[in-house]
Amino acid sequence: MRRSPGPLTLTALASGIDIAPSSAHSILTQLVEQGVVVQDADKRYQLGPAMFYLGSAYARATPIYRSVWSELVTAANEYGVTAAIAVPWEHHHLVLNAHRGGGSDVAVPFGGRVPIDAASWGKVYYAWSGEAVPEHLPSYTSRSLQTGAELTAELTEVRERGYAVDRGEFSEGVGGVCAAVTSSVGYEGLASLLAPLPKIEKVGFEVLGQHLATMAGRASRALGDPSRMRFFGSD
Repeated sequence: MRRSPGPLTLTALASGIDIAPSSAHSILTQLVEQGVVVQDADKRYQLGPAMFYLGSAYARATPIYRSVWSELVTAANEYGVTAAIAVPWEHHHLVLNAHRGGGSDVAVPFGGRVPIDAASWGKVYYAWSGEAVPEHLPSYTSRSLQTGAELTAELTEVRERGYAVDRGEFSEGVGGVCAAVTSSVGYEGLASLLAPLPKIEKVGFEVLGQHLATMAGRASRALGDPSRMRFFGSD
């Protein structure tokens, strides 16, 4: 259902997961009772409001959401850019929430997935997650890093300054900065500010990056990682 652009028939659903229509109908009846699935007038099925409710509850309960989201929204409004937070899931980053500041032209769909190695998001992931850098990287745009060696060469600088930059490496014409939020147990996820590349260049990668590193460092310390204090100083 998540992958479908519209409601599905019982037959299509049963065929899609390779079970008998009678079994699919029994499962769907229970899901409809819980509001997880809804049935339209043509007796087709689609995801219901309970899925949104549960997903929103999950997002709000994550450490990264609690620690940095409100401050990130304020920054997005201040600079007129888009803010996003995401957590690692199934070799992707799952977007928990996104907010378009006034005048922002970049939309990030919450609930969407971004490849784990994509541009600045991939850089902070490999800089702070401890996962080994792959030998080869996918090419998303003409500016994408091509090899693990190129990515590895950037990671020392990313760790040192506390943020990574994206100069159109994942989506043509879109730039951004990204910082990891860590805790006492390791990598929790990332916070990012995005906008059309000319807008990011006008505001300044360093201005946005340092602001973001400060927020992420403060959030990380609150979650039990004191090593990030150097990005904003001690109290």
